Amino acid sequence: MKVLYVIPYDWGGLPQYTSELANAVSKYEDVVVLASKGIKTSYFSDDVEIIKIFDKLGFTVKDLKKALSLNGLSGFLSSKEIKIIDDIRPDIIHFTTPLLPTIPIFMRLYGLNSKYPIAHTKHHLRLLSGFCLESFAEVVVNLFEGLINCNKIIVHTQNDKMDWIKTGKFKEDMLEVIPHGIFDLFKNCSQEELSDGSNPDVKSILFFGYIKKYKGLECLLRAVPLINKEVNGVKTIIAGEGDLSPYQELISKCDNSTLEIHNEYLSDEQVSALFKRASIVVLPYTRMSGESGVLKVAYAFDKPVISTNVGGFGEALKDNETGYLVPPNDPVSLAQATIHLLKDDNLRVKMSKSIRKMRQELSWDAIARRHIDVYKQIIITHRQTSIWPTWRPKAFQETRGHEEQR
Repeated sequence: MKVLYVIPYDWGGLPQYTSELANAVSKYEDVVVLASKGIKTSYFSDDVEIIKIFDKLGFTVKDLKKALSLNGLSGFLSSKEIKIIDDIRPDIIHFTTPLLPTIPIFMRLYGLNSKYPIAHTKHHLRLLSGFCLESFAEVVVNLFEGLINCNKIIVHTQNDKMDWIKTGKFKEDMLEVIPHGIFDLFKNCSQEELSDGSNPDVKSILFFGYIKKYKGLECLLRAVPLINKEVNGVKTIIAGEGDLSPYQELISKCDNSTLEIHNEYLSDEQVSALFKRASIVVLPYTRMSGESGVLKVAYAFDKPVISTNVGGFGEALKDNETGYLVPPNDPVSLAQATIHLLKDDNLRVKMSKSIRKMRQELSWDAIARRHIDVYKQIIITHRQTSIWPTWRPKAFQETRGHEEQR
């Protein structure tokens, strides 16, 4: 079976997600990736064929205004190169990211949208930033993605599946739940130390990711003084891009010596160093759509996680085993759980062992096998319900051959 992955941009965590999945699937099947010209080739194994056809975008979801620049328009128009799919002749196409509007347009224009079996991973139902521009972008993306005839939608949690069913956009049999794998990529890369010069051996709390309101940084900053009263020498690390100006008053109320802030883009190597230093990782989200990649980075380093019980966190985090679930918008509960975990070294070790036991279930090898099973189902369904081209993909030939022998 030849599997084709399409990833048209190089920012965010989706290049890492796609490479982890593609690398694992390539152990069993032929894998080709149509990628952005800016993507890191080093993410992929030698068994993966990478074809860079999409121009590097001059914008990101964090800066959508630049989408109308010349660089942005160039990136959009490079989607026309997707016609190369007919030369590749995959058995299945898997879109692992939200799509630029021009990709569905060119897929439909070239007749590719129904010619090949297609899977699409929906990492979230909606953007949670609250910004009008990003919310509008989400509507536009969903509208244009509807131009592609997907055979299966893959989501990461049962909670996501139920949310999509409630929207009425997809029937239950269209949705397949496959969890997000553990992000070993960060653990395996080299480390670039990033600190404020303090003792790296002190106990530390890590809040990581792009700063957005729904991620609950306000709740954490309200909890920090409570934590510092009970546990001496704790360092709270806040790392990631985004606007910290709404939090300056809360930051000023914390003992500056107990905070370490890296308000910038962090390289993979720096991310690796921060997670290695962390004693625990906190995800005090107020809302959640999809599954947090940060959680799976924490698991890669065997770090216990304290998360709010929103969205699909209750499925991804085993309460009292791999961390704690606490109510959202509750700094007291967040502080109490953090204090308890920081004070009990043996408990953190026990939780780390529980995380390691989950590795088999959440390994990319296991995730790849589940995807391959879905791909095979999609190929069979597509053959039964669609008008196929005059050529036959390898997977069709193999299935047809078995039928003729019966």
